[in-house]
Amino acid sequence: MTHVYYEVVFEGHYRAINGLLEGFRLGSGKDWNFFFSDDAGIKTETLTEIILEWITLKTKLHHVIMEEDFFKAFEKGVAGVKDSEFVNKKYIRSSAVIKDASVNFEAKTYGQKYGNEIKALMNNLPDALVMHDYNPIEKHRDESKGAEMYAPEHDYIYEAKGRITGPIDSLAAFRKELEDHPLVAVKEIELTLK
Repeated sequence: MTHVYYEVVFEGHYRAINGLLEGFRLGSGKDWNFFFSDDAGIKTETLTEIILEWITLKTKLHHVIMEEDFFKAFEKGVAGVKDSEFVNKKYIRSSAVIKDASVNFEAKTYGQKYGNEIKALMNNLPDALVMHDYNPIEKHRDESKGAEMYAPEHDYIYEAKGRITGPIDSLAAFRKELEDHPLVAVKEIELTLK
């Protein structure tokens, strides 16, 4: 089942926000999902945030990805809270439904073992995700075998690039798998908000 997710921008200290959300989730008894955009490799900075960070010399804005049910319950829960140093609706700077998420990647290797690892990663794409513009190039050059010690030729080359789209929770988890491979360069996830 695909969940609707929100990108929620909180102002405050990372640990306070994380503790507040984790405590609310645990107190609810629900198995809601949330994660910070910075931790998941999601592109977040807006011009306003860059200016704020420059002026204050530190950032206190945190983008958090939250399941819709979690966000709605949390928003309702803090709506009636009077001014507090840690809990207040004013600390929610903005929220928007995530319409789409995508990530670009590139890979290149001269070792067949690593080429096979990368191909296996791409062949195990979770069902919820869709691959776009993926045209891997794999070359075997038997005539170059052994020459790589003396010349810049290689007997095996694997190159691939593409874009993956899908639900943010699945995409963030798969991006982590790609990032963990030393020969895959993965960009930040880009969100399209409603």
